[in-house]
Amino acid sequence: MKRLLALLLLVLPLIAGAGEYRSSLVVQTGEMRESDLIIRNISDLDSRMTCLVFYIRTVGTSPVMTCYDATSGFGANINQIAHLKVKDLVVRVVEDSKNKQICLVAYISTPGASPSVACYTRQQHRKGGIVEEGHLREGDLEVYRVVDGPKSCLIAYVTTKGTSPSVACFDSKVGGKGGLRQLSYLREGDLVVRKIADFANAKACMVTYVSTQGTSSHLYCYDE
Repeated sequence: MKRLLALLLLVLPLIAGAGEYRSSLVVQTGEMRESDLIIRNISDLDSRMTCLVFYIRTVGTSPVMTCYDATSGFGANINQIAHLKVKDLVVRVVEDSKNKQICLVAYISTPGASPSVACYTRQQHRKGGIVEEGHLREGDLEVYRVVDGPKSCLIAYVTTKGTSPSVACFDSKVGGKGGLRQLSYLREGDLVVRKIADFANAKACMVTYVSTQGTSSHLYCYDE
């Protein structure tokens, strides 16, 4: 009896201090399919947050999600506005016209691939579609520069099965000229690091990956 009383005295403070449970209603408010790419719009009805989830219809894929504030009510209005395919690389540009967001989605059309996404606010002076304006191949690494109106994006991926690309987007430099070039290279064990210069936009990018099948690259860009 004394042991039971001691146990109750120990548990009572924990019960009294427990936080209040609060539910949140999360629902799918839209869906779009473009060939092997699926985009689902997920909204939190208790807030102004809406999310886009991207994944590929292939075995071994993983989803990527990006979220932002809904400007009016909830949900999104998504349409594909540009498309580019170079070898195994697929690039799709989708616009959420309701929330003035544009997302560039890149993936490799091989089994096990996952997409990489970069989103930015729509600008009124956007003209034309997406075009390739630079390419670099160094060893097992492919790097493409694509231009979507006032934005330039670098896409890097490793030529191995099950790989996923990395994407970095930034404002295009007006009047900028020049291509892509590797400035430096480092290998330590299985780790590979390459420094790539985008001369047209005065950017330098560090690309890193592991030299094994199924690896994916990581891309980090900065002003040079």
